[in-house]
Amino acid sequence: MLDLAFTVACSLATAMLLKVVEVRRLDRAAVLAGNYVVAAAIAVALSGGAAASLPTEAVVLGLVVGALFFGGYYVFGVAIARAGVGLATGVMRLSVAVPVLGSWVLFSEMPSSMQGVGLFLAGAAFVLMARSSDDASAGGAGLRDALVLGLLFAVGGAVDLAMNVYARLFGGGADAGFLVVVFGTAAALASAVTLTRVRAGARPGRQEAFLGLAIGLSNFGSAAFVIRAATALPAALVFPTLSISLTAGAALLGVLWWRERLSRANVAGLAIAAGALALLWGGA
Repeated sequence: MLDLAFTVACSLATAMLLKVVEVRRLDRAAVLAGNYVVAAAIAVALSGGAAASLPTEAVVLGLVVGALFFGGYYVFGVAIARAGVGLATGVMRLSVAVPVLGSWVLFSEMPSSMQGVGLFLAGAAFVLMARSSDDASAGGAGLRDALVLGLLFAVGGAVDLAMNVYARLFGGGADAGFLVVVFGTAAALASAVTLTRVRAGARPGRQEAFLGLAIGLSNFGSAAFVIRAATALPAALVFPTLSISLTAGAALLGVLWWRERLSRANVAGLAIAAGALALLWGGA
């Protein structure tokens, strides 16, 4: 359970730091590049050359996860800017349905009847949480927000599923080596985007460097601890527990710290999400 607690703490720290990036209108790509360079450097320092001994399948999986990490955190930043840290984190964590269903299909970890109800409620909660306001006349802006949140849901679920697949098939032996591949891939992609922006005139500064360092530390911690937790515990317990904690924690911090406002539909969605995630956890 300590691994789960550390994962929650690191993930909430990452969400809050990304909110700072959006509030200060900093260079998102530069912050992400710094974050992944730092996380990759930590992984290299801890790996002891373990990446060289990874099976080919694990390397390929690491490349895929690295690309998803880069794309996912970029979309997460956009979602935070458009919908707020509470809603963005809540939608991302509702993607718990993906690794739970994936474990059912791939590893015969069949959801219980309670988890089945929880998965259904998770879908209903997403529809409510993706609404930008109670006013149906929000129009194009509301549709764009919903599309961003939908993409975040899909990418977040794919990342959790891939991390669970690694933990089940390869976890426990060369986790730091796997993270070298993951964060190295993400760092290469983010750095390429940043260099392109610099050539176009962007000038990242000390704030981007500092936040990249801080997010890199929390990001590495989140990835390392979730692998440890998923190696030791069933996915149907690990990911719903993380989702409950992160959804509630991010919503609370968003309202209290950032003074974010939630519509009635959003509040209803968060309430249903809490119930859905509790059912997923209770049925594990």
